Amino acid sequence: MTYVDPQGPPPERVVHVRREGGATGWFVAGAVAIVAVVAIAFMLTVGARTPTDDQIAQAQEQGRAAAVAETAQTGAAQATIVAQQAARDASAAADSARRSTEATAANAAQSARDASARAALSRDDTLAPSADPNIQTAPAQPQPVN
Repeated sequence: MTYVDPQGPPPERVVHVRREGGATGWFVAGAVAIVAVVAIAFMLTVGARTPTDDQIAQAQEQGRAAAVAETAQTGAAQATIVAQQAARDASAAADSARRSTEATAANAAQSARDASARAALSRDDTLAPSADPNIQTAPAQPQPVN
C-alpha cells in the first residue's frame, strides 16, 4: 500500500491524447449506408412486381390439380381401409361358418351313431320281411308296353 501525505501537494498527473484512425469510423459508416441504399432499391424493385393474370390463372389451375390429386389419394386410402375391414369381416364370417358346419356335422354324426345304436337294440325277428335289410327280394319284371 502506498502512503500519500494529505498535507503535501497532489502527485503530478500526465495525460496523453491520441489522435489516430479517425478515417476508419467514416469508412464503416459509408459502407453501412451503401448497403442500406442497395437493400432499399432491391425491396422497391421486387415489391413493385405484381403477377399477371396469366400467372394467377396458372397458379389457380396448379392448385386445383393438386387438390384433385390429394382427394384421389385420400379416397384410395379410405377404400383400402374399407377393403381391409371387409376382408377381416369375411374371414371372420367364413371362420364362423366353418365352426358352425363342423358342429352341425359332429351333431349329425352323433345322431347317426345314436340312431344306429337304438336300431340295433330294437331289432328282433318280428320285423316285416320288407323292413329286414338282410332279405333279398327278386327284381321287378318289366311290364309289356302296348
